[in-house]
Amino acid sequence: MYLAKVSELSKGDILAKKIYNSDGKLLLGAGRKLNEKYINKLKSLQINHVYIEDDRVDLEEEDIEIIPEKIKQEAVMIAKECIKKINCGENKLDEKDQKQLFKLIERIVETATANTTLLNCIKDIRLLEDELFFHLTNVTVLSLIIGKKLDYNRKRLLELGLGAFLHDIGKSMVPPEILDKPGKLTSEEFEEAKKHTTYGYQILSKLEDVPEISARIAYLHHERCDGSGYPKGISKRFIDEYARIVAISDVFDAMVNDRVYRSSIKVSEVIEYLYTTFTENKMDRELLDEFLKMIVPYPVGTKVKLSIGCEAVVIKVNEDMKSRPIVRALNFNGLEIDLSKDLNIEIIEEIS
Repeated sequence: MYLAKVSELSKGDILAKKIYNSDGKLLLGAGRKLNEKYINKLKSLQINHVYIEDDRVDLEEEDIEIIPEKIKQEAVMIAKECIKKINCGENKLDEKDQKQLFKLIERIVETATANTTLLNCIKDIRLLEDELFFHLTNVTVLSLIIGKKLDYNRKRLLELGLGAFLHDIGKSMVPPEILDKPGKLTSEEFEEAKKHTTYGYQILSKLEDVPEISARIAYLHHERCDGSGYPKGISKRFIDEYARIVAISDVFDAMVNDRVYRSSIKVSEVIEYLYTTFTENKMDRELLDEFLKMIVPYPVGTKVKLSIGCEAVVIKVNEDMKSRPIVRALNFNGLEIDLSKDLNIEIIEEIS
């Protein structure tokens, strides 16, 4: 399988991974042969990428997952339910909701930290309208993996995971016409959008079982180490480490996935941007360094164009040379090429 742009799908292509919405409803199942009707449906749902089967590329779902799909699906549904309750004016989660949430975080801690050498898959196949719920889930997973790299104990991982999962809950109190605006926000709209940090902290600080340190993540995750962030414009020494971790995960996931106001950005370009924030002292340098050690510019399943004139799919990442993975050519009889050894061959473009 490989990641393909919906705009470049052809009749007869076979879907490799199921597509579901934030309610857990199956929209299209794996193994579905695509026709014009299904391709148009994907476009109407504003889904820009899907995984496609290809007999020449022997990859399984496990090769491109950070956490099991079942747990991720559950997390997305719980995220939506949390936001829904706040939107209904409750401004709180009841005891049952909180227990369900804590249990979920424990499951993510157990699964997301099992194998964290490299992060191969980070692009979601999601409806644009479900963006926030998938984002909350992804930021939690990425943040917990950083925490694991820092040798956090279970208590600290749970505190970090809880705050990461709820870091954007304050967006439930920002007018949807601002959050869902496809164009650039006016200065007044941006000021209102920024209030989600304060709203989030106010909501979480009222939840009896949410630690203060977790609630502060909602308030501080848009602060920057050089003092250029919001809501207070404070510098690194006043920003909790948990919030500095979530800030990195938040920016990364927001850039590699589609947003209402722009399409996703290639991982290799996001890595370059994060190095810029490193040199400009916006992100915590030590934490960002740990994060970037795990990120690969060409994740497994990425379709690329090689300098020898053929297209190929990344099938394995070389840990010592992350920018030169092992690829499977989509012609030349499915030739396997290890770019860490064939140094005369270059990746000249990421296609998907």
